[in-house]
Amino acid sequence: MRIAVIGGGSSYTPELVKGLLDISEDVRIDEVIFYDVDEEKQKVVVDFVKRLVKDRFKVLISDTFEGAVVDAKYVIFQFRPGGLKGRENDEGIPLKHGLIGQETTGVGGFSAALRAFPVIEEYVDTVRKTSNATIINFTNPSGHITEFVRNYLEYEKFIGLCNVPINFIREIAEMFSARLEDVFLKYYGLNHLSFIEKVFVKGEDVTEKVFENLKLKLSNIPDEDFPAWFYDSVRIIVNPYLRYYLMEKKMFKKISSHELRAREVMKIEKELFEKYRTATEIPEELTKRGGSMYSTAAAHLIRDLETDEGKIHIVNTRNNGSIENLPDDYVLEIPCYVRSGRVHTLSQGKGDHFALSFIHAVKMYERLTIEAYLKRSKKLALKALLSHPLGPDVEDAKDLLEEILEANREYVKLE
Repeated sequence: MRIAVIGGGSSYTPELVKGLLDISEDVRIDEVIFYDVDEEKQKVVVDFVKRLVKDRFKVLISDTFEGAVVDAKYVIFQFRPGGLKGRENDEGIPLKHGLIGQETTGVGGFSAALRAFPVIEEYVDTVRKTSNATIINFTNPSGHITEFVRNYLEYEKFIGLCNVPINFIREIAEMFSARLEDVFLKYYGLNHLSFIEKVFVKGEDVTEKVFENLKLKLSNIPDEDFPAWFYDSVRIIVNPYLRYYLMEKKMFKKISSHELRAREVMKIEKELFEKYRTATEIPEELTKRGGSMYSTAAAHLIRDLETDEGKIHIVNTRNNGSIENLPDDYVLEIPCYVRSGRVHTLSQGKGDHFALSFIHAVKMYERLTIEAYLKRSKKLALKALLSHPLGPDVEDAKDLLEEILEANREYVKLE
């Protein structure tokens, strides 16, 4: 089996490879081939990866995207169009307009999506022609990109992935001294906009115990998270990214008073790459980078796609009846049964109206943004920005859009 990793120069790559090493006893991996537009960073990372892998499978580099994906069975997207400089703009430009600046959410996510779409469109077309591989996507904004590929590019073998769901599961497993596979969540929503209604451990409904544990935890960290009364009222566990929507003033103040996360990551990556030049084990500094359990999510998904054992994974894919009162064609982050190359959605009943109010609003924003890109339309882009709950007001929208387009002119042009 050949696996292609696009974004091979990412600082996450060694962790991903560790995950692949972990599953190599269960599935046969013949070679992993890497491609990155930044050849210098990729060389440092892949040289380190070779020391990690030794002779467990072949580690190769391709100097072209097509060369990497031809004959691949799985293609992993973990690249960042525009690099960390692009992320810096995504975070910094909104702040100048009095809006939250965040990598995937709100105006920052809009900017990142416009940069990603043309690259994704080209890459998916190449995969379709050369290998018809299953694509596992971590490139942000992951859910928005999955919506674009599944519903507009119509490439079915595309699965969006995030580390937030597996970290939810890990926390609950630790809470009840259980295994990851013992935990099942009624989980739905969009990537970075998801909700948990029910928690089951070994088949037992432990939702109330989780709520009580969560409220106890919150009582010990006042002013750092949602108040306990919030969970008593909404009766849903929310994705941490909901802070940007439900604590907007507080989060804006916090973000605007600190150094941009993109600049912090630049410093962390500089340290990491110095370590990678000589390391034989993954440096502890990688934990500062974020993305914990990323490698587990990706590698275990590949393992379970390759075997007939059957496991449940929370992924971004089309609803297809999982949540009865949402359209089937919405790309959602939902639990699916994964076995022998197939991803089957699981019926979860109806979604809560509180959650649905966010899902519908942001899904419409996602689709307007995609249509703006496909039609190269500034008018549709303005509609998208104005429709987002964290977007600009009418007085500021046109100037904001022009600044975003100028910062991303190498990637997309709207008329």
